[in-house]
Amino acid sequence: MEYYLIALIMFAGASLQGITGFGSGLVAVPLLSLLIPLPQLTPLLSIINVLMALYLCWLLRHYFSLKRWRWLLLAGVGGTLVGNAALAYLPVTILQQGMAIFVIAAGLLFWFGVQFQARATALQQSYTGLLAGFANGALTLGGPPVVLFLTATRLNRSQFRATLALFFLVLGLTNVISFTLQGRYTVTGTAPVFALVFGAISGAYLGHRVSHLLPEQLFRKLTLGVVIGAGVMVLLTS
Repeated sequence: MEYYLIALIMFAGASLQGITGFGSGLVAVPLLSLLIPLPQLTPLLSIINVLMALYLCWLLRHYFSLKRWRWLLLAGVGGTLVGNAALAYLPVTILQQGMAIFVIAAGLLFWFGVQFQARATALQQSYTGLLAGFANGALTLGGPPVVLFLTATRLNRSQFRATLALFFLVLGLTNVISFTLQGRYTVTGTAPVFALVFGAISGAYLGHRVSHLLPEQLFRKLTLGVVIGAGVMVLLTS
């Protein structure tokens, strides 16, 4: 029964990610941590997230451009490594609260129709990639900054989700390499791994199919709702 619960939780989180392009951790991490010890769960989910991002990148492969977003990706990798290193020296609680307040405020402004527009220049991409990467490496909160930035670039839904999938694939690979070098991976049973992979892939597929059925305005509101929810959750737990 425990493995069915693991698969179901991962399925729910992956469905959300398949629809909006991000957010699986909001659902999966709090619930899965009740079934799998967090020190084991975090590195394991990094591998699952890479597999899920690879799958979504394949489904959306016609909608992203490595060349267009290269500065966002490169800066995201650098920011993640800096965040990993800074975690040992900076006051995490203050960082979490500051980031949470920022994403809640920005999400609410977008929600109520306040218009911001970004041109996705190399400099703007670099700033966003560093911020999102740092938030990912230090706070596991890398989604909201890049989501808000891509929202401001006015990408269509498919390009938006494809670019997020590519960004999270690159950051996920960075995390996996970092965890490997730290010796964080240990031999574990195959049953929970299989349950996580099954839930991730099936949920991502369902979310991908459902996403096309949502009206554009509803998709935008759902995405911003997840961003605001992420900020509120971090603010409450910090």
